[in-house]
Amino acid sequence: MELMRQDLIMVGGSGRLPKGVATLDTNRAKSRFGVAYVRAVCSQAGVGFQETSPDEDVLAVDGTVAFEIADARVQVKCTGQFRLKGGSTATWPIDESWRKRWNRCGVPVYFVLVIVDPDDQVAWLHHQDEATLHRAAAFWVRVDKLPDGQNIVVPKAQRLTADTLRLWADDVEASFDPSRGGGVGV
Repeated sequence: MELMRQDLIMVGGSGRLPKGVATLDTNRAKSRFGVAYVRAVCSQAGVGFQETSPDEDVLAVDGTVAFEIADARVQVKCTGQFRLKGGSTATWPIDESWRKRWNRCGVPVYFVLVIVDPDDQVAWLHHQDEATLHRAAAFWVRVDKLPDGQNIVVPKAQRLTADTLRLWADDVEASFDPSRGGGVGV
């Protein structure tokens, strides 16, 4: 069924969504999109992702990536304030309570920044006959050992892909191996 012009509402910039459909404001929609993006990458890799219930987000993580030996923890932020092209890093302010929780964690904690570009909700997904394209990319950095007073600097060279999860699984395993700097020394 084709929508009439009066049945559409403006969202973000130039995009339009059907009236009466959206129940999330733009920030909440970005939050959901960011988590869904991470889930999609985990699905591609055949790795489970368990989202933290909003009422139980006391460890400053949005979810866990399930590896065989243990889970890695992940904080996800989604933003349109950066561009996908240009610049080699993206800097995100850190809440000191996050840092304290992350630094006390015995397994790796990763910060994933999902950048939507353009910052127009309707443009985040582009539906074509042969595929649906995400106008977004995710980048990551390990944050469980951040020094005090430092913001989160996310290198754009560290793109979140299915291959990234192999690196994360190795980090998790190393966190239990005293010969690789993890575990409790005897």
